[in-house]
This record gives sequence, structure tokens and C-alpha cells, in this order.
Amino acid sequence: MTDPDDLIDEASEATFEGWDFSWLGDRTNDPKTPWRYTELAASALARSEHALDIDTGGGEALTALAPLNGFVVATEGFPPNIPVAGKNLRAVGVPLIGAESAPDNVDQEDATPAETGSHLPFRDDTFDLVLNRHSSYWPTEIDRVLQPAGTYMTQQRADGDHELLRGFDRPITRRPDFDLDLAVAQLEEANFHVVRGEESYATVRFFDIGALVYYLRAIPWIVPDFDVDADRDTLHRIDDAIRAGGSFGVASYRFLIEARTMP
Repeated sequence: MTDPDDLIDEASEATFEGWDFSWLGDRTNDPKTPWRYTELAASALARSEHALDIDTGGGEALTALAPLNGFVVATEGFPPNIPVAGKNLRAVGVPLIGAESAPDNVDQEDATPAETGSHLPFRDDTFDLVLNRHSSYWPTEIDRVLQPAGTYMTQQRADGDHELLRGFDRPITRRPDFDLDLAVAQLEEANFHVVRGEESYATVRFFDIGALVYYLRAIPWIVPDFDVDADRDTLHRIDDAIRAGGSFGVASYRFLIEARTMP
């Protein structure tokens, strides 16, 4: 049986770039949603003439849909991802623009795109399709850059970070959850008609402690200031639970929205 510290150290030294989780392989199970975002995005892109993918990560998902119809451009706001995405997307003819990501949707009430420097760097009515997978966004900015009757499609997710925060003894800040109801309300206020809204609840399972370490390294905002040495005692406790029960589960909530701008 592999020593937990060996698993922890292996994962802490493993390379992670862009938004590629292939290193995890079958060491985790992330259940599929009832819908298939990739298939829906591919279908929408096939009908589009001018499309935007917001916060494309490392560009892996968009690249996998090539060849792409019409003109497609992507943005990315996480600096380490920009060179990775630029290289990946250049290979399929998609330009990448580094652009500040919008604040979390639940934190936008007292802010504006101008104040946060996170407006979309495009002219009004530029696109007939905007895609967004797992990133924050300004509904008003999406409306501005979309043509009348343009389509916005987004899949959003929220991990069970409260249980992880409690497990790692991190403070829990009480604030509204970004869920389907809030997202629909924000979009409707910004001149959208929501034509499809679905949500899904699942549990992501990790089958060894190294898989969880890799996941937390890749998504550092899930457990703020995560450190494999400072948090090693907690990791050992989770490892004990995995060995006793076969896996460690984290709740995952996802929702899908397809909306149209009003003429």
C-alpha cells in the first residue's frame, strides 16, 4: 500500500498547466451532468458566424471542438493560463486576448466593469454567440457584445467548498450562493430571455489523497492558502478516511443556462 506522504509529494510535484486534469485519470470520479455542455457548445458554434469563449482556461475544451465554424475568439483572465491557451488556440486559428475576469457574480452589486477593469474588450453587437464554462461574467457586458437575438450559453459549478473549508479549518464567509435562480434573475435584469435552465447535484469522489492534493493545487481558491506541508495533518486524516471508506466525496452543484438577448 502506497504511503500517504508519497502520494501527497507526487501530486504536489506533478505538472499542471492550463485547465488539463488528465493527470488524475481514474483516480477521481466526476459524474456527468444530465446535459452535455461540450455537445451543446459544438452545436451552437456550428450555427455561429462570430463567437466568443470567455475565460477559456488553457484552451483545451475549445481546441477539442475544432475545426470551428466562422470567426471565434477567446479571452482568459488567469495569467498562468494565457501562454498555454495562446499556444493551444493558435493551432486551430483562434486568437486569444488576455482580459481581466469579472468579479464573482455574487460580488457584483456594488461594482461595475469599469471600476474593476473587467469589461469585455470588444465593440457592441460583435457576436451572435457567447460561451462561458465555469467562469464569472457581467450579464450587462454579455448583453452589450451580443447582437440582438444573440445566444449566451453558460455552465457554472460550485464545489462543496464549505465541507472542505471546515475540514481544512478555514473560515467560512457567509454570502449568497451563485445558483440557477440568481443567475436567471441577473440575466433577466440585463435584457435576456432565458430559454433553458437546468441544474444538477452530484458528488465528486477522490480515490487517493494524491488526487485531492492535485485538485486543490489546480483550483487554489477552493481552499485558500492550501499548502501541502502546513495542511499535511489534515491530508493524513482524509487519507485515513479514504482508506477506510474507499473514497472522499465533495458535493458538486452545476447549472446550465441558455439565454437570448432581447431584440
